[in-house]
Amino acid sequence: MAQAKHMVSTRTLVVVFALLVGVPLVGLAARAATRTSDAPFSASVPSRQIALGANRFTLFYDPANFKIPEQDIEEWVLRSARAAAAFYGRFPAQDVAIAIQPGKGRDIMEGEATYDPKPRIRIVLGHEMTAERLKRDSTMVHEMAHLGFPDMDDAHLWLHEGLATYVEYVARAQAREIKPAEMWGRLTRIMQQGLPAENESRGLDRTRDEDRRYYGGALFWLTADIEIRKRTNNARGVQDAIRGIFDAGGSLAVESTPEDIMRLGDEAVGVTVLSELFPTWRKTAVSPDLDSLWQALGIAPDGLRTKLADDAPLSGIRKAITAQPERPILLKPPALLYEAKSR
Repeated sequence: MAQAKHMVSTRTLVVVFALLVGVPLVGLAARAATRTSDAPFSASVPSRQIALGANRFTLFYDPANFKIPEQDIEEWVLRSARAAAAFYGRFPAQDVAIAIQPGKGRDIMEGEATYDPKPRIRIVLGHEMTAERLKRDSTMVHEMAHLGFPDMDDAHLWLHEGLATYVEYVARAQAREIKPAEMWGRLTRIMQQGLPAENESRGLDRTRDEDRRYYGGALFWLTADIEIRKRTNNARGVQDAIRGIFDAGGSLAVESTPEDIMRLGDEAVGVTVLSELFPTWRKTAVSPDLDSLWQALGIAPDGLRTKLADDAPLSGIRKAITAQPERPILLKPPALLYEAKSR
């Protein structure tokens, strides 16, 4: 079983640096993560352990580096873990090391998740971050979501980043960290950034645009979610597909191909939506009519707020996506992904 060395910075600092020095953005986050040293996780850094059920998190950080109380930081980690567990059915890794490094300002400037060889998350947290701002931030959920999805070539990084972006919103709504209207309002704002430019013909495998990788990737998963629910009479969705992949051993610790990952997801939901959508989105520029989509889902921006209409054609699907999920029951032991590939 190969150990993943990468995944993924979600914040603007890495992108800005790349633009300044002329580094291509494709695969940038993965390469940056590969260069991460052990220093943030060394014995010289103060550490403490917290737990969510049987899952232990070792936090490497010095509370003196931040204005926010350590209790707020640790509660943020646990809230994020609960949200990730809500989506996956259980937390997607055990004994996770989390390094929280100080940065400038009051935002999160960078985040990445790796298996090297055990699960690690590194966050650069602005030393002036406030408890209220941190409570609203979903970066930790994003990075935790990476741990439950297989590693793959950098060309398909949009699948990973898109899923983590989608999960960070949906999982927090399912865990009741945010209201569904707030979640959909945020998605309507960011999804527009994932559309290809007017003369863009390249698919997501070849995009050089960071917004398309994250938000275009998230739009792929939303599109798949809606289509799966249409074909299964709203009985299954992307969450069931991802849980099926994860239950088959598909974590970040395992390398796989997107074709095998899509197949496993399709098997979990009983329809072939992922295998049908993936070839098109990877090769060509797909530009869904978002205005029509939001209208069909019953999502209507109203100034700074978002109204949800329950009489819209796809309002049932919209509600199902953010419904609190039941914990799945595994009827058979998980099969390792590489074993599934050889069948």
